[in-house]
Amino acid sequence: MSFISKKIWLKTGLLLFINGMLLSGVFHFRTESKYEDAIFGSIVDKIREDAGESKSIDSFFLASMRMAHQLEYSRQAIFSGRRLESLKATFFRPATVDLMTGDGACGSYSTVLARILKAGGYKVRIAHMTVKGQKGGHMVVEARKNDHNWIVMDPLLLQYFKKPDGSLASFKDVQQNWAYYQKQTNSSYIQDYQYEAAEYTNWNKIPLIGAAIERSMEPVLGKEKTKEISIRSFILRKYNFLYLLNLFALFACSTLLAYTLYVNRKKFTT
Repeated sequence: MSFISKKIWLKTGLLLFINGMLLSGVFHFRTESKYEDAIFGSIVDKIREDAGESKSIDSFFLASMRMAHQLEYSRQAIFSGRRLESLKATFFRPATVDLMTGDGACGSYSTVLARILKAGGYKVRIAHMTVKGQKGGHMVVEARKNDHNWIVMDPLLLQYFKKPDGSLASFKDVQQNWAYYQKQTNSSYIQDYQYEAAEYTNWNKIPLIGAAIERSMEPVLGKEKTKEISIRSFILRKYNFLYLLNLFALFACSTLLAYTLYVNRKKFTT
């Protein structure tokens, strides 16, 4: 066998191996995604079942917040401070890990609530609150009630706020009039959390690249809307995100393999 033939077979074999790995990944992540969807779908069904047909959107949001708190509080006492040494818990970190362990305080509580609401069909975003000038001091969840209104909930502290008209308030509502909304805080509320500001995506987390993406989006969306984009909400269903990523990579690699076989076949037949 000539050197060129060996090189062709090596390249083809490598592409076949990569395709096989990606195919396995597609199957695995799709299976895990469907399992996770079924778990959170069951939680949503339970919330709606307990409420009956007369449940309003606001009461569904609040019942979801209480459910997330209940699920996390019971598990946090068991798992808090205990590091789970596994690839799934430390690298992938799907919402089911937060659901099971509650290890992560406000982050876990917020992830579970956001995942429940997403399973219920609502758009969500996790707000990283600035506390005493320090970014990321606390996490809360905002859910989109309709095309224009967001409402904020704190599943760790079981806190929500109502506007003067009785409807649920957003992070921005509370931020703009903390003196008014502070009077609604419950007895266990941590008063340092005064809704100073919110960050939905830490663009600086990936040096240079993140900041460059942010700057490129600002002329199109505007500075305010760019700041309100929550990348975390798009990958909240992590296994579904990884499934789609692997599916795209499999399509690209399969196309490359087919092209390579076609070109090499022409070489050998001419």
